[in-house]
Amino acid sequence: MIAVCLLFSYFMRPLISVVSASWNQGRHLAECHRSILPSEGGLVEHIVVDNCSDDETSEVLDQFPEIVRIIEKDRGQSEALNKGFAMARGEWILWLNVDDFLLPGVIDKMLRILQSGNVDFDLLYGHTVFVDARSQKIRTVYHPRWFYWMTKIGCYVAPSTGSLYSRSCLVDNPLDEDFHMVMDTEWMLRVGEVLRVKRLDMETVSFRLDDNKTADHIQSGILTPQHLKERNILAGKYSYYPGEGQASPPIFKRFLLNVIRKLARFWILTDKFLTRFLSNNR
Repeated sequence: MIAVCLLFSYFMRPLISVVSASWNQGRHLAECHRSILPSEGGLVEHIVVDNCSDDETSEVLDQFPEIVRIIEKDRGQSEALNKGFAMARGEWILWLNVDDFLLPGVIDKMLRILQSGNVDFDLLYGHTVFVDARSQKIRTVYHPRWFYWMTKIGCYVAPSTGSLYSRSCLVDNPLDEDFHMVMDTEWMLRVGEVLRVKRLDMETVSFRLDDNKTADHIQSGILTPQHLKERNILAGKYSYYPGEGQASPPIFKRFLLNVIRKLARFWILTDKFLTRFLSNNR
C-alpha cells in the first residue's frame, strides 16, 4: 500500500515543493515535516538535502518514506539548497530550515492562494515566531512590507525561511554558493529589483533560535568573523550596502545615506508597530 501511495504521489505533480537543508538536525526533522503536510493531502512534496548527518536523521527519514531525500556531502547550506531547488517538481518552492516549522493552517492557506488564480507575486512571506529549543514561543517578529531599496542600504531583508518563491526565481537565479551566512541577503540584492514581493498578514513560521543561527548572532550584536567577511564582500559589490572596515564614502554621501537609513528604520518600526497593533485588535 505504501508503495502504491508513493508511486501515485510521484506522478501527481505537486504545487509546492518544500526544500530543507539538513545537517545533524534529526531531532527537529519530524516536527518540520509534519508542519508542511496539508489537511487534504497531496499537492506538497518535501525535499530534504542532508550533508551525511551522523545523528538520528537517517532513522527519522525512514519514518517518512514520502520525503524526497538527497544524502551526500556538500560545501554548505547554499549548495544543499540549490540541489533541492533544482530537484523541485512544484511550481512554487517553500524554503524551510529543517529546524524550523510552519504554523498550523499556513500550508493550507498558501495552497488556497495559489489555487485561487489571484497570484500577483514571486515571493510571499509572513510574520515570524521565535521559539526556543523546546519549540516554546519567545515572541512574534512582525515584518514590515518589503521594498528593494531597504535591502540595498542594509536596513531590511525579507525573511527566507518559511517564505514561498516561484520556482523560476530560485532555479534561474540560484544562491551564490560562496556565501554561507548571508546568502539570502546576497540573493535579494541580486534579484530583488525585479521581484514582486507580497506580505501575508499572519504568523507563518516558527524560527528556532540557537547559538548556530545567524539571526541569533545579529540579535546579540555579536557577528562571527565569517559573517563579517561576507557582509564586507556585499559592501564591496553594492556601494550602498554597509560593511565593516570599508573605506568611508565622501562626507556628503555618508551623511545622505545615514539620513536615509534613519528614515527607513523609522518607517520600518512604524509599520511593524501598526501591523502588530492591527493584528492584536482583529
